[in-house]
Amino acid sequence: MSDKAQNHFTSKESRFCQEYMVDLNATQAAIRAGYSEKNARQIGNEVLGKEHIASRISVLKAKAAQQIEYSHQDVLKRLKSWVESDITETINLSPSQIKELPLEVRQLITKFKHTKRFISEGISEEVVELHFVSKERAIEMINRHIGFYELDNKQRQGEIDPAKLSTKTLQDLLNASG
Repeated sequence: MSDKAQNHFTSKESRFCQEYMVDLNATQAAIRAGYSEKNARQIGNEVLGKEHIASRISVLKAKAAQQIEYSHQDVLKRLKSWVESDITETINLSPSQIKELPLEVRQLITKFKHTKRFISEGISEEVVELHFVSKERAIEMINRHIGFYELDNKQRQGEIDPAKLSTKTLQDLLNASG
């Protein structure tokens, strides 16, 4: 049995595992772990493909989920709620009305800006600007969690470009996998 098979890691491999857990991005993890930035994408995928690395990352993911008592299913349910959310409930609401929205709607808000403009004496206009979680990002995260990209990476690269798929197609894929 080789050293690698016995879970002996190089210092860069060990660091890669820790860095990968930050954002699940193999390219960025490779850079942060000290691999060549020029070849980080290729190196990240190669390192991630090693059995002992994949096993270590699985252990780290399980530990992280256990520590925060948040399961894989919880993550997917939250992401699915983002994708299915209807933010039209927030159109033309005042700040006090926004505070009264259900928690699951308020949790979709990533930025809140309240501006009061004076148009003329005695006349003012309140503007509430809200930014929400990205449905596209939620779909991308769901795809990563259910292994959609891993399956695609095992095929020839470029056959399916998820970025070019419509939101409806991605939602259909999500519904088919659930």
